[in-house]
Amino acid sequence: MSFLIKGGEIAGEEGAPVRGDVLVEDGVIKAVGQNLEAPEGVREVDADGKIVAPAMFDAHVHFREPGQEHKEDIAHGTEAAINGGVTGVVMMPNTSPVIDSGAAVGTVLDKARQVSRIPVYTSGCITKGRTGEELAGIDGMRNLGVVMLTDDGDPVANPAVLKNAMEYATSFGMFFASHCEVPELSGPRALNEGKVSYQLGIKGSPACSEEICMDRDIRLAYATGAHVHIQHVSSAIGMKTVRWWKERGAKVTAEVAPHHLIFNEEDIGEYDTHYKM
Repeated sequence: MSFLIKGGEIAGEEGAPVRGDVLVEDGVIKAVGQNLEAPEGVREVDADGKIVAPAMFDAHVHFREPGQEHKEDIAHGTEAAINGGVTGVVMMPNTSPVIDSGAAVGTVLDKARQVSRIPVYTSGCITKGRTGEELAGIDGMRNLGVVMLTDDGDPVANPAVLKNAMEYATSFGMFFASHCEVPELSGPRALNEGKVSYQLGIKGSPACSEEICMDRDIRLAYATGAHVHIQHVSSAIGMKTVRWWKERGAKVTAEVAPHHLIFNEEDIGEYDTHYKM
């Protein structure tokens, strides 16, 4: 497989994308530069206006299997990932039933080996049943290769439970991914609390709901020596919180969802539900 990608915005690990060309011969990148010429017989691909990047690894996917295959499943989800340039994924455990034991991990990984063309890993729940009350079967999940624990979809409401989990699992080299919100503040609401929510007469979720929980979880990680990964950060103060703690030695990383980079509440306009996620 040989081709020349022309005129794309080439993304690197640091800095802004740079316009240029990428020559691939027999599936191997041979040259990256500007004004490259395609060797005889090599197909040119016009990438003007597009971003050219290495294959990506997505550490936060919802394949909804088992139990919610009407939304997504491993077979279709991994094919969509491949088409989007993603060549490895970590599934979230908020399935039905949830992935909170070694047996559950084994079931989904066996299915993934049968149907997926890319590596598929899974995270495991922090608490049994994602109820936030009792620790899940961490040992059994760890023995099958799980390294990330999360009750994604909900925060662990009781900080003592989360602290115990961090103290226990960190000794095995596992880390945590936190869905940060205070449910009593955010509620089941569809948009940010602010000017647009007031204009539309819709209850919004205040940014402080995320920020309060985020600060709590990073503080617990700092106190226990755990690594915590903050999921789908959506506020500017949230990002400042991550940076503040990193500068002080906390083991914290973060992710952001694409729609939070591209859209904000003003795009909703007059109740345009196309922007509801």
